[in-house]
Amino acid sequence: MKRDESEDSSSQDDHPTKKQRTISPRARYLGLTEFINHGFSPIVGQLKSRMEDFLVTEIGEDGKLCRLESFDIPARVKVERNQGIELVDLSDDVQAGLTQVIDGSLAVFSVSAPSDKGERTALHKSIGAFNDKLSTETVKEGEQSMIRVSLKKKGFLGNRDRERNKNEQYLHFTLLKWNITTADAVLRMSKLLQVKPGNFSYLGQKDKRGITSQRMCCRFGEPKRFAGMNRAFFEANKDKSEDLVYRSNYLAGEFAFGKDELKLGELSGNSFIIVLRDCDPTTQHNLDQMKHMLEENGFINYFGLQRFGTDGNTHEIGHFILNKDYRSAVMNILTPNNYHKPEVWRALSYYKESDDAKAAFEMLKYKNCVEGILLRSLSGQPSDFKRALKSLHYKQQTLYTHAYQSYVWNRLVSKRIQCHGTQVLEGDLVQGEGSSVRRVVAQDIPHTDFSSVLLPMPGYDIEMPDNSCRDYLLDILSEDNMTLEAFQGPTGKEFNVSGCYRNVIFKPSSFSAGVMNYSDENDKLVSTDVDVVANKSFERQNVGNKIAICLKFELARSCYATMLLREISRGESE
Repeated sequence: MKRDESEDSSSQDDHPTKKQRTISPRARYLGLTEFINHGFSPIVGQLKSRMEDFLVTEIGEDGKLCRLESFDIPARVKVERNQGIELVDLSDDVQAGLTQVIDGSLAVFSVSAPSDKGERTALHKSIGAFNDKLSTETVKEGEQSMIRVSLKKKGFLGNRDRERNKNEQYLHFTLLKWNITTADAVLRMSKLLQVKPGNFSYLGQKDKRGITSQRMCCRFGEPKRFAGMNRAFFEANKDKSEDLVYRSNYLAGEFAFGKDELKLGELSGNSFIIVLRDCDPTTQHNLDQMKHMLEENGFINYFGLQRFGTDGNTHEIGHFILNKDYRSAVMNILTPNNYHKPEVWRALSYYKESDDAKAAFEMLKYKNCVEGILLRSLSGQPSDFKRALKSLHYKQQTLYTHAYQSYVWNRLVSKRIQCHGTQVLEGDLVQGEGSSVRRVVAQDIPHTDFSSVLLPMPGYDIEMPDNSCRDYLLDILSEDNMTLEAFQGPTGKEFNVSGCYRNVIFKPSSFSAGVMNYSDENDKLVSTDVDVVANKSFERQNVGNKIAICLKFELARSCYATMLLREISRGESE
């Protein structure tokens, strides 16, 4: 996976539109080299000049848009505490120890834990009934199992809620956010509410630069505490006559309790409103042609650059992990770069120079970031890099291995388009019954639309096309000293990647494009959900000598709007 840092404006033939395309070195390195629409004038403009120019709203599996319209607190079903459990009498010594913990004269008090699970549960409940400020956990102290008692941390929600109905284990809510990634929003909420980041789950990642609305959930979340995060925003915007103030980076509402957590991919797709500014005046004459082109041909369903992280190297880390080179994977993550915050950069630079993980860890103010988790693990076992990787949350581990899958798929689809264009081939994969796939036979080709053709994401459990695409995939893996068997970890689910299938192209739905006039780069051109929530009126003045194009469309889950923009701009929006 060698980076190509040279600029490229290919191609080998004299097609006029191919002369116009400019592929950045980073895009070429990540496999984004081809286009499927030709013979049109590119639609080029400034993307994300303002965060209000990029609006994303999730579409649920029920087809409804994810909107933030209510901040009501749902009622909870009252559950009798300790129902069905007979409490035990606590000895005088135990009560004395608990009292010392409560008054602060003792930080931790330990009680011998019964070997019987039922008796152990009863003792936990009895200590909690003694005073609800006490937190208990079963731990090993040498060979002895003990129940360790301490004061609950202030505001701590914990991983157990003994008073919550089984149908209310998860707090579901809508997060309306701006100028922050989904992952960073989770970390910030985790710190503010003192909830473990692993308690949160969501349907998909959303970009930083933009205003996005998505459904999320938090295990054992309390709606009143989440609603409290909104206070600063509404305080700053209480005067309806003044301009909108973007206090904080998110709002939470549409609260509801549920028994199940949300899982990645459990959505229909996303709705987009995107404004391209500073467009050429002649662009408005090409909109009908562009609309027809996308509806007929679609765009190559590449994984966008954001899939590979800010530094564009998450797939390299995934490659190291799958090749069992755990040291290189960890050291790659812990290499300081310009995208790190100053305190993280200083800590990683110190670790690079001193190899002292413990001291570097102590330099971090926020210690639950990815770098902090790795340094904490290496503080105890400096050379156990596999252990350090496994200390990361499972979602973070798979982010790296899935990025490598995406990198290989991008290269595979580019090779397919280079060699065969949009021609359906005998042996291609298409959707079969249920979640299965089937191969195209010769008599199916005239009746098979190219938009239904799938290419496999590499993994240990995939069907392969019965044509040249099989060889392309194996050759790409061979260049990286990889095989399909490498995607199956040595034991259990350890770094396992089973594989899946992805459409080669995608056609957007509900596509529309309109022209806007404006005079100043700071002019706001579209109303947002934040305006609606803050009850701020918005009236756009369609005057000025500058041209903007407003695009509206819907894409299925895991499709990237930036790749649609790449197709219509010939790479200028990468």
